[in-house]
Amino acid sequence: MTPDEYARLDASDLADAVRAGRATRHEVHEAAQRMHERTDAVIHAVVEWYDEPSPAGDAAGSGPSGDESEWPLAGVPILRKDFGAAEAGRLVEMGSRLAAGVTANETSPFVRRLLDAGAQIVGRSAVPEFIQHGTTESRAFGVTRNPLDPTLSAGGSSGGAGAAVAAGVVPLAHASDCAGSIRIPAAACGLVGLKPSRRRVPWPDGGWDGIAEEFVLTRSLRDVGLALDVLGDPWRPDLALLDRPSRIALTTENWAGEPVDPPVSAWTEAAADRLRAAGHRVEVVPTPIDDERLMITWDTCFWRWVARIAEEVSVNTGRPIDDTTCEPITLAAVDAVSRLTVDDVTSAEIEVGRITHDLQSALDGFDAILTPTLGRTFVPLDHVHGEVDTDDYLRRNSELFPYSYLFNVTGWASLAVPVPGGTRRANGVELPGSVQLSGPLGSERRLLALAAAL
Repeated sequence: MTPDEYARLDASDLADAVRAGRATRHEVHEAAQRMHERTDAVIHAVVEWYDEPSPAGDAAGSGPSGDESEWPLAGVPILRKDFGAAEAGRLVEMGSRLAAGVTANETSPFVRRLLDAGAQIVGRSAVPEFIQHGTTESRAFGVTRNPLDPTLSAGGSSGGAGAAVAAGVVPLAHASDCAGSIRIPAAACGLVGLKPSRRRVPWPDGGWDGIAEEFVLTRSLRDVGLALDVLGDPWRPDLALLDRPSRIALTTENWAGEPVDPPVSAWTEAAADRLRAAGHRVEVVPTPIDDERLMITWDTCFWRWVARIAEEVSVNTGRPIDDTTCEPITLAAVDAVSRLTVDDVTSAEIEVGRITHDLQSALDGFDAILTPTLGRTFVPLDHVHGEVDTDDYLRRNSELFPYSYLFNVTGWASLAVPVPGGTRRANGVELPGSVQLSGPLGSERRLLALAAAL
């Protein structure tokens, strides 16, 4: 298997090839390594490539039947995001100098499910410091670039995962999403990115009080379904939701009140037309939740976790939290959290429930909501990383990522899918369009079915 042949295959095809004996795990790993070596100097998606991949099957605790011919991810190379789901004894440095050299004590259930399905984990993908940003740029590991146009960001915080999948290094990469961190790199890199419903995929030691989920980035819808089978707990309502046409809400206005790039609105409207042509009912609705109210709640939930992680790492490493170990935005988060009161936290937790109820009320009778994924046609470099002035940072996030946070706060499933109608850059590069389909807990299969029409 040549690297070019390998890079054209999604995870489903690669697993088929290994199960059928048309390729071996070693050949697949070798092709992945050659793709990594070919692309890394430009995109810098990987912070550690393992000398030997993490074992699968019997070495990891037995595959589904102990027989490679039945493993759903037989031989599929996967990168592990350098935050969250961990492997015992492997580094977890979280994009931060504060966490340099930190290793995990245990292998997470997420990783165990991948290994028991036959996958081979080949390394760690780059993240911004403590996965805070919609770009992947850090003092600790440098800049991850978009393989479609290296002058642009691959998004974040799962930017290393997105860049590696888009560049053909791996067909599937571990990712997580507490503010769009799966969907943003999916949009930036022309990929499919699902944030599952709250706790559809187990995250026993994480979850950021329920606003974050772990999953994967892929190049195909069918790989999302495959990964959901491997990683997700069953959800009974799935199949029952597919028996009728859907009623879909549509909004293209920026929920934070910023301008939307005209191409973004255009490709979202075109996606709505394709869904109508497929027999679904699509209706324009106003912004479902006040953005200021949402962000006050989300900020409290999010920054508390950033501060908590930084403090835990500081205790474990003996390093101080200061400008020698952390970026300015991290320091600002720690400072802001130090001034929160118990009432502030309690109010935010209560408001999470109210926002969830109000979203359900606003979209009562709808099966899903269609929006752009990003408010802009691309994510710039040097724009929303940890060195930016706090006020500029918050404003720029509202411009770029107005559609993400709501579905983290409410726990709804949310899927970014590439669509026709993208934009041409001045350098001649064609960037893909991307839209987001979101729905109530357990609606992943419906979202995938709708995305198939796009």
